[in-house]
Amino acid sequence: MKIVKLVACPILWVLVFGIFSCESKKSERTDQQHLDSLMITYKALTDSVQQHWEVMIADDDEKLQLMKRLLLEVSYTNNYDKSKFEELNTQVDELKASRYDQKTMSDSDLIDDYDSATWQVTDQIIQFARSHTRYDDFPLMQELIDDIHGKNNYVLMHRIHYDNWVKELNEFKRNYEQELTREHPSHDFESMPLFQLPT
Repeated sequence: MKIVKLVACPILWVLVFGIFSCESKKSERTDQQHLDSLMITYKALTDSVQQHWEVMIADDDEKLQLMKRLLLEVSYTNNYDKSKFEELNTQVDELKASRYDQKTMSDSDLIDDYDSATWQVTDQIIQFARSHTRYDDFPLMQELIDDIHGKNNYVLMHRIHYDNWVKELNEFKRNYEQELTREHPSHDFESMPLFQLPT
C-alpha cells in the first residue's frame, strides 16, 4: 500500500497542477477577450463622438462661409459702405478664432459668448445686406440669408446628438475605468464636457 501511495501521489499532483494550469490559461484568455471587447467598444464610442463633433463644426464653418459670401454679394453691387464691409468681414474671422473646442467648452460662459457674438454678427450682416438700395435686384442675397438661418436652426440638433454620444462614452469610462487605465495607463479617461448644463 505504501508503494502505491508513493507512486500515486506524484501522479495526483501532476494532474492537479495540470488542471489548475489549464484553468489559469483559460481565465487569462477570457480576461484578454473581455479587455479586447471593451477596447473595441471604447474606440467605436470615441469615433462616434468625434464624427458628430466634426459634422457640427463643419456645419458651423459653412455658416461662417455663407456670411462671408453674403458680404461678397453686397460688394458686387459696387455701391456699399466699404468700412462696414471690412469691419463685418473681420468680425466673422474673429468668430472662428474665438470658437470653443472639445476641451474649452467645459466653460459654459465661453459657449454663451460665442453664441451671442455669432447671433450679433449674423444679424448685422443680414441687416447690412437688406438695407442695400438694390437688395431686391440680387435674389442670391435672400437665398444666402435663408441658408444662414437654416444653419442656425441646426445648431441645437447638432449639440443634442453630440451630447448623447458623449454621455454614452462618459458612462462607459466610469464603468470600466480600471480596465481602460490598465490597458492604456498614459491615456486620459476623464469625462468629456457637455453642452447641456448639469441639473
